[in-house]
Amino acid sequence: MSDLFSHMHHPEPARLTAFQAELTEYRQCNWQDIFAGFSRLRAITFSSSLEFLLGLTGRLEDMEIVFGSEHILTKTHLALVQASQVFEEYGFRDCLADQKSLVEGLRRILGQRHHLFLPRLQDGTLRFRLLTGRPSHEKLYLLSGPDGHRVVTGSANLSQAAFHGRQHEIIITFDDPAAWRVFEDYYQRDYRQSVPVEDEILIGVSPTSKTGQMDIRADPLPYEDVPIVRAIRAGLAHVEQGGIPVPDGFSATALRTARRLRQELEAVPLPMNRKGIALVTPGTVSTFLHARNSLPAPDRVADGIPRATLSVRTGEIHLNDRLWLSEKEMVPSAQVARDARLLVNYIGSFAAFYGNSRSAMTSYWAFLVWLYMAPFSAFLRQGAVINHIDPWLYPPYAVLYGRSSGGKTLFTRIIAQSMFGIVKSIRSSDFTAQRALALRHELGAIPLLIDDVTPDRMGKYVPDMVRTDHDMADIYAPIVLTTNKDVTSIPADLTKRMVTCHIDASLPDSRALQTESPRRLQKEIGTALYRQYLTLMLPHARAMRGEMDHGGGKTIPDVFVLSSRILLALLDQHVSARPDWACPLSYRTYQAMRAIQFQRILIEMIGSHPENITLSRDRRFMRARFAGDIRQAVAFEKSVPEFVFKGRIADTVKLDLMAMENELGFAPIRQTSVLGRIMKAWKKPGSPKGGHFVKNDNGP
Repeated sequence: MSDLFSHMHHPEPARLTAFQAELTEYRQCNWQDIFAGFSRLRAITFSSSLEFLLGLTGRLEDMEIVFGSEHILTKTHLALVQASQVFEEYGFRDCLADQKSLVEGLRRILGQRHHLFLPRLQDGTLRFRLLTGRPSHEKLYLLSGPDGHRVVTGSANLSQAAFHGRQHEIIITFDDPAAWRVFEDYYQRDYRQSVPVEDEILIGVSPTSKTGQMDIRADPLPYEDVPIVRAIRAGLAHVEQGGIPVPDGFSATALRTARRLRQELEAVPLPMNRKGIALVTPGTVSTFLHARNSLPAPDRVADGIPRATLSVRTGEIHLNDRLWLSEKEMVPSAQVARDARLLVNYIGSFAAFYGNSRSAMTSYWAFLVWLYMAPFSAFLRQGAVINHIDPWLYPPYAVLYGRSSGGKTLFTRIIAQSMFGIVKSIRSSDFTAQRALALRHELGAIPLLIDDVTPDRMGKYVPDMVRTDHDMADIYAPIVLTTNKDVTSIPADLTKRMVTCHIDASLPDSRALQTESPRRLQKEIGTALYRQYLTLMLPHARAMRGEMDHGGGKTIPDVFVLSSRILLALLDQHVSARPDWACPLSYRTYQAMRAIQFQRILIEMIGSHPENITLSRDRRFMRARFAGDIRQAVAFEKSVPEFVFKGRIADTVKLDLMAMENELGFAPIRQTSVLGRIMKAWKKPGSPKGGHFVKNDNGP
């Protein structure tokens, strides 16, 4: 007989503990029979019916319960855990959230029968503990009493559903001393990895109490009193556990597919009869399926959504639940060199475009540096929020705007292809803020491209998507928008949260149709350059997050400096001559890029109408006047960075020259020719200020 698993990769297996048992008896009984004759219980349970647990207190003199976890956010998550016994990640934040919610739930249930449980808690015969590491999936119950010991194990959690026969379970009991000694050791192992729910967490004087007597607490549990926090402050050393990939097994894959299908089916109501009851009959099924099949295509959840999971802590990247890259992996140098040359030649080809081709190449380089880094943005933003650093220093959004034939859409697709070998995009007609934010969680680290966003959708959905984004997850997809819309009409509070790249060059349509190389490149480009980039970036990103956490917000790492440095080192290694557009970048570079339209307009205005420019006496401020055209002044105001803008009165906009120079590196009045043009204009007879160049304006 052939081995069905012979084709599979077999990693070195961990050692398992197997119990060699012999069946001596099986019988039908109720749960009271199992617990009868014993007075003490020590239990480890993964999930539980607390009502059932507490119902035991009337039968047992002493109870100690260790909870594996209440980390059950959805039925699908529970099924995944039970099917695979693997969590993608379980760290301090998960532990903190689990323990807070469990203790608060425990308080509510205890409070319902406080007259029964309060004495037991006070005399120490009812105790609770919580595991601090990854959730345990064990079910182990140790019973003892005057007549001996009993071990109860199997598939059943300590719940009403399991022990009341509402679902099929396997329950195994051992009454012999040898089994007791072995399972006692197991219990002690988990006991040592747990922390107590101390009495003062559960018992206290209610703020509304008129008598001042002790009772079961019902107020929200402060994070400072969560057991794991109290234990760490008392000296417990807690080590963060890195992520564990969920295996690509039948159960995990099937359940994830079921989750996506469930999202789709939620949009279809089950028809009800006249009494308001959803009775599922053959006719109901036909109606339901017809409604489902009539859903518009954009509202259906795609079955084949790819996903990349990037774990900075473990240094591993999984693509569609399979290990794709590890930090220690050696990427073939020849493949890296090939991809590097392809991308350098491609960006260099924009030199043939009409318009400001040099600026286009610089913008595309900046976009490449950002997009390669962008899968780390969520992880770094999370650290920034925790440590009171501005999270928008690590933007997860970018917009490429400019001329309609500037190659924006194709460029984003090629760069995305060079990352994970996958391009995921949605059309402008299908774009909504809700759909984009939902998709980015499905994709993980794979960029989401939204092509040719129309002006109405840019104005309607982008503000909602960006302004309301307070996501604290440590992985989700970067979102890239391309548009022909003038980015100056996007509010400044949005552009400061996005990478903005202006493409002021294009090819005529007739030339573009004759150019086959970019589309051929999309098929030929590999992922070797990006895989090599990731192996270098992962340890640095981990160290960068460590700087944030240990610096308490005093250290603000610049991820753009790091990303451009890594890419430049790879180009120096694999390309014969580094092009001049490939230069070091920093966050300040991207800040200046957001203001490039503003700089262009201001320089043009100084060159064509210098008489409309006035300076304060100390040359700290500049006023740009638009000759009575308030609409033009309002349009210009939208392009001015908020730290430069000092206000507008009618047709005149006031600018902060020092902020312009310090933050943007842009100092128009320091240029002798520009200053000379302004002076010359103001010395002309009949000029608005009677020939005086310097306006007496010392106001702020």
